[in-house]
Amino acid sequence: MPAPLAPLFGFALGVLLAWLARFEDSPDERGASSWDRPTLAVALYALLVYAPVSAYFAVFAADWSFAYLVDGRAIPSALQLLLVLLDAAAPVLGFLAGRRALARRSLAALAWLAALPLAAATIPLVALHARFGIDATYDQVQSDFGTRPLPGSPLGYAVLWMDVILVAGAVFTARTLSTIDASAELPARPGRPAPPVLPSEPLSEEPPRFLGRPRRPR
Repeated sequence: MPAPLAPLFGFALGVLLAWLARFEDSPDERGASSWDRPTLAVALYALLVYAPVSAYFAVFAADWSFAYLVDGRAIPSALQLLLVLLDAAAPVLGFLAGRRALARRSLAALAWLAALPLAAATIPLVALHARFGIDATYDQVQSDFGTRPLPGSPLGYAVLWMDVILVAGAVFTARTLSTIDASAELPARPGRPAPPVLPSEPLSEEPPRFLGRPRRPR
């Protein structure tokens, strides 16, 4: 995952997760905190899967991660840390933005939220595909020697393996979101009836008996 582009892909992925979940309302509309169970599920995916995968390439393949445009040894560690923090926050921000767009029934806004960062990340990825398609160091690319194709190289296997982890984690998160009832733990919105409360004990099948004063025989 190229380091400068990972936050953009993460935001678009968060919007996609919100669309797949298809919650009826956003937490803000129902007077609840945005950090409900669905948001926490996406945050766990971002912290445990998306951010570590992106950080791996920023740390261990910095030259490739920046398309060999800069020397990875010259990249400040503070910038790498900032990118990792953005990687952890981007899916959550995209998920919250997508839920708000769905709450307003605005599919056009949802499409733009996903399309704009996706296009902003895809355009440089396509334009620099030749650089992203090789395994080398910054000095090798600048001197044009010792480069090898990315497929079949150790870095190529790492890219493939990490992409599988990202996709598997996203699928698992989407399936988890589909099983969460976000409205069950939130108060009912004004004008909407609260869900019925089921009795704790089963209702008796015996017909009701009406008690009253017995009638005297005539």
